Amino acid sequence: MAATAIIRFDPDDVRTRLAALGLNEEALLHTAQRWYVSWSSFTPNHPPIGIGISAWTEAVAALREQLLPQGWSRSDEKNYALVVHPDGTMAINVATGDLGTGQVHAVPSNKAPKGVSTADAISMNQQQLELDLPVPDMPHVRGEDGPLTWFLLLHRAANEIRGELSLPSAMSVDGRITRWQERIIISTISLDPTEIEVQAPQGPDLEIDVKRKA
Repeated sequence: MAATAIIRFDPDDVRTRLAALGLNEEALLHTAQRWYVSWSSFTPNHPPIGIGISAWTEAVAALREQLLPQGWSRSDEKNYALVVHPDGTMAINVATGDLGTGQVHAVPSNKAPKGVSTADAISMNQQQLELDLPVPDMPHVRGEDGPLTWFLLLHRAANEIRGELSLPSAMSVDGRITRWQERIIISTISLDPTEIEVQAPQGPDLEIDVKRKA
């Protein structure tokens, strides 16, 4: 029987665990905000294919801007964008998540299929965690040693943004993450138009109401 993922959603537990990883929730929420603003800045005149790419690149840049001053580093090896912990033992990948993202009782996955680099990262996670779970048989693009790769999953729902920082441990042949070792659920960001007005970024300040679900 597969082991159940560790799911952290209590605010104090989330804060403590993120601190142990050298992170804070504010940096992750800032990334989610920038990701959403990129989405909201598109109009029907923009090519649809560019929306997801633009939002993803903005989120990666936002996370790096938050973490690089704290000693983290960026890696774009094989065009696989990561932010790497100062001691090299942990890396973060940003991805759009499906409806299960940020839901305690769901098993989330990535919205778009992932390829060789993600399969390689999850295989490395299994080695580091000493797990024996299925990963698609794909050629490795990195060396035999590497960090644990976590995913910052972001999902845009009708009235909120949900997110989580989670550690994947298995992936299907169609490029979907199917199992997680640990999930850290971050606060939701309300998109209630009566509470906030989101505009395209024109400066460093962005005010969005952040609240944790009951």
